[in-house]
Amino acid sequence: MKKVRKRSEKRGLPPGTLIGVGEPGHHAASARLITFGVTDIMEGEIPDMSRFEQPDPQHFVSWIDLDGTDNHELLAAIGQRFDLHPLLLEDVLNFDHRPKAEEFPNNLFVVVKMLRYDKIDQAVDAEQISFVLGPGYLISFQERPGDVLDPVRERLRAGLGRARRSKADYLLYALLDVIVDNYFSVLDELGDRISAMENKITRHPAEEDLFAIQELREQLILMGRYVTPTRELAGRLNTMEHPLILGSTKRFINDLQDHTVYIAETIGTMRDMLSSLENTYHAMLNLRMGQVMKLLAVISFIFIPLTFIAGLYGMNFEYMPELKAHNGYFIVLGTMALLVVGMVFWLKHRRWL
Repeated sequence: MKKVRKRSEKRGLPPGTLIGVGEPGHHAASARLITFGVTDIMEGEIPDMSRFEQPDPQHFVSWIDLDGTDNHELLAAIGQRFDLHPLLLEDVLNFDHRPKAEEFPNNLFVVVKMLRYDKIDQAVDAEQISFVLGPGYLISFQERPGDVLDPVRERLRAGLGRARRSKADYLLYALLDVIVDNYFSVLDELGDRISAMENKITRHPAEEDLFAIQELREQLILMGRYVTPTRELAGRLNTMEHPLILGSTKRFINDLQDHTVYIAETIGTMRDMLSSLENTYHAMLNLRMGQVMKLLAVISFIFIPLTFIAGLYGMNFEYMPELKAHNGYFIVLGTMALLVVGMVFWLKHRRWL
């Protein structure tokens, strides 16, 4: 079981203290640098943040990508090098933040959730990623190595799209866009599971299906917890008046906001589908129970008169006239057979069978 640090553990500590809150990553932090301009791009590790020299922000954009947050000395060095507010660095280590955008005098702080679908565990995996946008640079803080940002890296290397010709604010948009686009992939996986569950329930409903429906509902609730504030985040970026967010980039952020609205609506639709599926599950169980009860009622209906006849001639009275009939046994069996056939035909005539 994972140990989750609670906010109460920071009780009494000074504001800005670097202590993780939430599920700890336990990954050694490393800083990667991608510096690019219209015609050039350079990549490499940053061995010593104190010696990092930012290229001309008018012609180059520096993307510092930090994997893992356990190295608090590296975080402090980044904060000192870029004059980041202590509360900003504190928020970087609070992994239970809801997505948000916060303005600081020299930069813009953005928190968002990166969602991926784990096909082995069949669960949605959420990882917090924080961005600091400043003049000519963008810093990303990830909880652990591995992300969904490779499409942006490949476009930068190949010089495709607008990123190499734009400022750091467009890079921030491009990264947020690929994160939100991955929400669609997660929804597709959950949608496929819902479709498969629907086909199974309409054919062979089982007790475990109800637990699977509840588990899918919890996954959608988890996504909704992150998508709804991400929609608010996109709206805030689209309306805020900040010198680091250019008007040309806001047109793209508006499209990002439309995507989050669509995703939020899709989550609501899928939750309604699960509610309908749960009702279908109970209806199918009731239908199966009704069929079983119908079969038992038909069997009882047929065997009640047979039981009566067998019980009547099973009485051991000496002077029952039929007991001494030579063919009485066969006559009773024939009568019972004819009675069964007649009752079956009558049930079919009434369309009860």
